[in-house]
Amino acid sequence: MMMENAFNKDQILIIIPVFNESGRIGGVVSELKSHGFGQVLVIDDGSVDNSATEAAGKGAKVLIHLINRGAGAATETGLQYFRQQSHLKLAVTIDGDNQHSPSDIDHLVRAHVESEADLTIGDRFMSGENKIPLSRIIYNRIADIITSVLSWKMVKDSQSGFKVWSRRSAELIRIEQNGYEFCSEVLIKAHHYKLNLVNVPIKVYYPKDYHRKGQNLGMGIRTAFNLLHHSIFKN
Repeated sequence: MMMENAFNKDQILIIIPVFNESGRIGGVVSELKSHGFGQVLVIDDGSVDNSATEAAGKGAKVLIHLINRGAGAATETGLQYFRQQSHLKLAVTIDGDNQHSPSDIDHLVRAHVESEADLTIGDRFMSGENKIPLSRIIYNRIADIITSVLSWKMVKDSQSGFKVWSRRSAELIRIEQNGYEFCSEVLIKAHHYKLNLVNVPIKVYYPKDYHRKGQNLGMGIRTAFNLLHHSIFKN
């Protein structure tokens, strides 16, 4: 893989899938802009609040799904846009709910370039310093096991949405799963294509109402079922 070191922050696309993140997404976009990231793309996944207007008001480009299709579908929409923009060198996917810190992007990208990675995963568990709810730890451990079995490789923090994508990884990996199982799908396909994966520690924040959205035990069971079903019957 050719070292992707001839770019600046205007050649990095920040992709943020959101669903009903009014009151949060504006702050995320503003912080990204303050860190020098001018190319910010928000995919509003059928929100019924003011997420799209709030993001656009802070300077993000916004693409809208008319109905809620899921985090995987929203991420794929963002990657489709990235594939069409030949001047962009890297894509970074990040959550829109303030759980991720935009200040971590610089060291993720630096590690990505120095490691000549195809896909760099922001690992929430690597440092051991993040305060992560027990339910989320259990969910992620189960997902890691399933993902490792299906990819025939040991994976860690398979459910992290904070990733750096090279153009090669974005071209090869086409997300088919609409829901949260897409996180595992991405790693399984990355190992299938023998891409170079790197894990880098990140900070993560879980507000008191973190359980209102995202992955929980019930979602985890559905995610595991959908992932296994797709792996068995995809052909």
